Amino acid sequence: MYRKIMPSGLGEIRAEEGLDNEPPPEAGNVQPTVAPAAVPSIPGFKAPEPHRVAVPAMENSRMDVVNLMEVTVLEKLDELIKRFSCCQCDRCKKDIVALALDKLPPKYVVLSEGQAVPEVDAQTNAQIISAMIQAVLQVRAHPRH
Repeated sequence: MYRKIMPSGLGEIRAEEGLDNEPPPEAGNVQPTVAPAAVPSIPGFKAPEPHRVAVPAMENSRMDVVNLMEVTVLEKLDELIKRFSCCQCDRCKKDIVALALDKLPPKYVVLSEGQAVPEVDAQTNAQIISAMIQAVLQVRAHPRH
């Protein structure tokens, strides 16, 4: 049994099973290096099968990559601008969004079409509001229009 399991006994196994007389594979017809007959038969041993993942294909629905930080900043923008009496022109709004997003780490999720954007946790929400307040104060002090 030891000789059948160990690689040093492989030559004896191949000789016992008549595998030494096989012709070499042709250049275009490459076969696997371990043929099923070359594997010693062990009671209860089952050859491994390829792993298949059972995930349904969702090719029909459209998938988008969304930055949760950007979506949340845009949702809170108008409220903070009104609260801090900042200019509401397009240039100032874009400057506020750009400055706030520069201070926040991106948080990307994949959403299918029509799926609601998930809510951010309380700590992330506090980071977003803090970054936006800093951006609003900076733009209000030095508007670029």
